[in-house]
Amino acid sequence: MLRRLVAAGALGVLLSSTPAQAGTPITVQVTCPLTGAQFNFETTASYSTWGRELDGLPLGSWTFPLAVPQCPESRFPALEDLSPEALAAARILVETPEYQAIREQSSYYVLAYVTTELGLGEAIDPAWHLLQATWQVRDHPELYRSYAAELVTRWDADSREFRAAEPDDWMWIESYVVNVERQAGRFAEAGARLDALEAMAADDPDLMERLVETRRLIAEGNAEPFGLDLRD
Repeated sequence: MLRRLVAAGALGVLLSSTPAQAGTPITVQVTCPLTGAQFNFETTASYSTWGRELDGLPLGSWTFPLAVPQCPESRFPALEDLSPEALAAARILVETPEYQAIREQSSYYVLAYVTTELGLGEAIDPAWHLLQATWQVRDHPELYRSYAAELVTRWDADSREFRAAEPDDWMWIESYVVNVERQAGRFAEAGARLDALEAMAADDPDLMERLVETRRLIAEGNAEPFGLDLRD
């Protein structure tokens, strides 16, 4: 089962379990940090989770990943507590051709881009946001493959400190990345990553159970998402 997963920033928010309640929809008022304009945002007051698919997508009483509030005009994520320096940089960022080119991507892709460009949060955060972005584009194969490739590059480059500090949690997220590669049709790459992970995960029977199922799917050339059971 998922253990601590207490890395700072957005990692801790969506990797933690919540009380067992049905999803409760609410409308909240959010302030765009760039302009101060307020807008309505549909979210939930509570939800429950009872497991994860092999790529980490939570199974629960709400739609996952949780929606990201974005400023209506710029689609900039409505981040809180930006420093004056970060806010000034954000206002410049949204006017750049590079931002304009990605602003219509999935909300978590935009969040990953923004946190990277502004240097916000922990080093692991952009990779975690990219993983969540892959969940958002499962029904768009070409885009999914593009997101998967970017996730792998980012995860491998930026997760070293996280791996050293939280090796058990790193292994679970690595198993999600294996399955993202599998679901993108990168079976050879997924198999090689799985070989290395299995050698480290022998003492975790829950994780090993998921890795055995992942190996079966790779051997079958099965690129479909898969939920093994109802346990986190």
